[in-house]
Amino acid sequence: MKKIILFGDSIFNGYRNGKNTDLVTNLFRQELKDYAQVENISKSGATTVEGVDYLAQIPKKHDLVVVEYGNNDAATAWGISPESYEKNLTTILTAVGKAIVVGLCLPDPNNFEINQYYGDERLDLFKNIAKKVAHNEQAPFVDILPAMRQLKDKSTYYQADGQHLTDKGNEFLVSQIVPVIKKELD
Repeated sequence: MKKIILFGDSIFNGYRNGKNTDLVTNLFRQELKDYAQVENISKSGATTVEGVDYLAQIPKKHDLVVVEYGNNDAATAWGISPESYEKNLTTILTAVGKAIVVGLCLPDPNNFEINQYYGDERLDLFKNIAKKVAHNEQAPFVDILPAMRQLKDKSTYYQADGQHLTDKGNEFLVSQIVPVIKKELD
């Protein structure tokens, strides 16, 4: 059976109540049980800076790495420049081999506390960088932002912090990525 590695930040860690969970990992496992084994080595709070540092933790034997970094990089409070994000993401994709790149998630637009660090312009800038790097590295790109912007009752997809996802939000996220994984594995 093929092996998939989930490699990202707290979004992939199913972060809830101050702790990492297996919620997202289990959703991927459930959806991909006939396709591949799923291992999640994501780190909450990580940016692409840490992602580069964590490359050695990726198991040597894998068939696909699903790379999900960008929300923390794009947050103005973290101080990651667009140029650094592009360089780091390129380094990650070059190192991991066959990959899928997951674009940024939209923070809850009704949560001022989290949105003060983003804004649509900055989210789109980092999303476009991720899309460009994915294209340059010949990796499929899963563009989450447009789909999230179309959702009705957006706040129901987020926990109170406005960034991490509820069960409904996690199901939505995984549903956007799984078809691309299946296409890559077929």
